[in-house]
Amino acid sequence: MSSNGMSSSGTTASNNGNPATNGASANGAGANGAAANGAAANGAAANGAGANGVYPMRVAARLTGLTADTIRVWERRYQAVSPERTLGNKRRYSDAQVRRLVLLRRATELGHSIGQVARLDDGELRKIIGESNGNTAGQPSLFEALVDDYLEAILAYKVQDAETILTRTAAVVSPTQLTFEVILPLMRRIGELWVSGELRMAHEHIVSGQLRSLLGTLMRHTEPAPGAPRIIVATPPKHLHEFGAIIGAFIAASRGFEPIYLGTNLPLEEIDEAASQARAQLVLMSIARDCDPEEREALLSGFRQMAARHEVWLGVPTDHALAEDDAPMRLLHQYEDLDQALVARQSSAPMLQA
Repeated sequence: MSSNGMSSSGTTASNNGNPATNGASANGAGANGAAANGAAANGAAANGAGANGVYPMRVAARLTGLTADTIRVWERRYQAVSPERTLGNKRRYSDAQVRRLVLLRRATELGHSIGQVARLDDGELRKIIGESNGNTAGQPSLFEALVDDYLEAILAYKVQDAETILTRTAAVVSPTQLTFEVILPLMRRIGELWVSGELRMAHEHIVSGQLRSLLGTLMRHTEPAPGAPRIIVATPPKHLHEFGAIIGAFIAASRGFEPIYLGTNLPLEEIDEAASQARAQLVLMSIARDCDPEEREALLSGFRQMAARHEVWLGVPTDHALAEDDAPMRLLHQYEDLDQALVARQSSAPMLQA
C-alpha cells in the first residue's frame, strides 16, 4: 500500500527508492525484555492518561525519560511546569507539559543548565536545540516529539536510546495510540528521510529490527479472551515485506482477536489449510510490491479458491494491480480501514467454543 496504507508506510522493499526491510536486526532484540515489562500496553493506558490527555507522574516520567525526582525538582526550584492537582494532591501533566519537559531534557543534554532554560518558552527551547526556527504556530504534539527523539537517536546510532524511547512509550500508551500516533508516523518519516538521503540503509535496518521485535513482544503478551475469534495473518508467496502483516496482526490483537501470525512468503495452500485447522474467522494477507501479469493471475486464482472456504481480507496499495479486479476478497488500503473493519467484524463474530 501507499505510505498511508497497511503494507507500506515508508519502509517497503520496492523499486521506488524506499529501502529494503527484509531480515530482522539484532539491535531490536533487547526490546523483548523492556517491552515485556510494559507490554501491558493494552492495559497501561487505562491506568495512565485520561481521555483529556492528562498524565500521572509515573507516566510523565516514562514519556519524558526523566526521573520523578528530577521532574519534582524542576517544578519546585525552576517552575519548569505547573501541573494540575487532583483532590488527593496528585500531579497531573498535560500533553503540552510533557512535551515541554522533553524539550527541557534535550536542552540540558546539550549542556544548558536547567536554571538557564526553564524560563524559556517552547519556541525558544526548540530554537536552542536546533529543532526548528522557533516558530510556535504549529507546535509538535507529544507523539511527534517522541518520534523526533527516536529518529534523532537512530541517526546518531544511539541504538539503546532509541529502543528505550520505543519501549517506554509502548508501556504507557494504548495499542491504538502506539499504532496510529507513533509507529505509522515514524514509518512515514523514515520513508521521507530515505528519499531525502538523510537516512542510510543501516539506519533503516535498525528501525526494522526494533519495530519487529517490539510488536512481536507486545503481541505475545496480549492475552486473547477465551473463545476470541482467530485471524490468520501472512503474506503470500514471493512477498517478503512483513511490516504490513505485523502491524495488521497487532491491530487485530488490540481489537480482541487472536492473531495467528504465519510470517512471509507462504504458499496460499498452506495459509488456506492453517485457516481451516485453526478454525479462523478471517484470513488477512498483506502485499506491498506490485505484481507482473502472470503473478497477478496466479494470486487471484488462489484468492478465489481460498475465499470459497474463508473470509479473505487483503491489504494492498490503492494503485496496486490487484486492487483493480473484482476479486472475492475485501480490499483494505489504510490501517484505519483495517481497524474499522475489525471493530465491525468483532461485534458480529461468534466466539469459538472450547
